Amino acid sequence: MQPQEDCHLPTYSGDLKTVLLNHAGLAQHPQGEKAYQMVREIARLTTFSDAEITYWFSRIIEQLSIQN
Repeated sequence: MQPQEDCHLPTYSGDLKTVLLNHAGLAQHPQGEKAYQMVREIARLTTFSDAEITYWFSRIIEQLSIQN
């Protein structure tokens, strides 16, 4: 992630959803999309930044017992 010139929050220049789902091993899992959408909803309540989405995704995946 890199900070944008006009914003103090870092952003990811690629496809954040794909990277996060692949990293968690959930790209092909039916619950992967649901987890990512939940994270976007949580982040939308505050900064809705890529960094926040990444944080909440890692927290939710850590707590869920999603098996591939």
